[in-house]
Amino acid sequence: MSQQAIYLAMTGLNATMERMTAATNNLANASTIAFKAQQPVFQAQPLYGQGLADRVDVASAEVSADFKPGPIEQTGRSLDVAVSGSGWIGVQAEDGTTALTRDGSLSISAAGVLQTSAGNPVLGRGGAPITLPPLQNVTIGEDGTISGTLVGQPADQITTLNRLFLANPQPNTLKRRSDGLFQDEAAQPTPDASVKLEIGALEGSNANPVAMMMSMIENTRMFQMQTELVHMTITEGQGQSSPLTLS
Repeated sequence: MSQQAIYLAMTGLNATMERMTAATNNLANASTIAFKAQQPVFQAQPLYGQGLADRVDVASAEVSADFKPGPIEQTGRSLDVAVSGSGWIGVQAEDGTTALTRDGSLSISAAGVLQTSAGNPVLGRGGAPITLPPLQNVTIGEDGTISGTLVGQPADQITTLNRLFLANPQPNTLKRRSDGLFQDEAAQPTPDASVKLEIGALEGSNANPVAMMMSMIENTRMFQMQTELVHMTITEGQGQSSPLTLS
């Protein structure tokens, strides 16, 4: 019986540490543009072998994301865009693959490449990175259309240059990559004309700092309780008694 109690407490400790890690990361990204809070997903994993018939491990199957939109903050900057409602901006990841983000803090590099604040090239027509010619000014429409006045042209001569790659895959098919971007595991993303942008605005993180602090306090107390349970079980097994205290 004592071994089962220790095993139960240790399994709980592992799950608590997973939750604490996610809460800490969420709190650290409370001010990150368009950050989606992490949510550990646990599942029971039976153990097989002699004497293990009643043992079940609890492991983190994956770390999913909370896709609830973050607050929209007006910036007035023409290259800042926030996805209105559901949808994503297609970008090129460092490994050359197509990835998705809601980071709409865009800029134009010295080479004319439209990129996110993380430096990922933004994709346009045909799924290729958008490279812009020298411009006097540039605007982005709510449908992602990029227009501007070429250097040397009259100020009222507006040219349509490209269109942002806006996709809207199902949330349950999205997985967070190690670089913070998302990828659609079901299919290659395709443009979706229903996705709209709010111009001159950015989406904030959906990680609530107060909720994350409360979660960390709750997990700390749970960790302490489980640790004391292990200590109590061990000392009782040695013929001693040790009260279990909760704080």
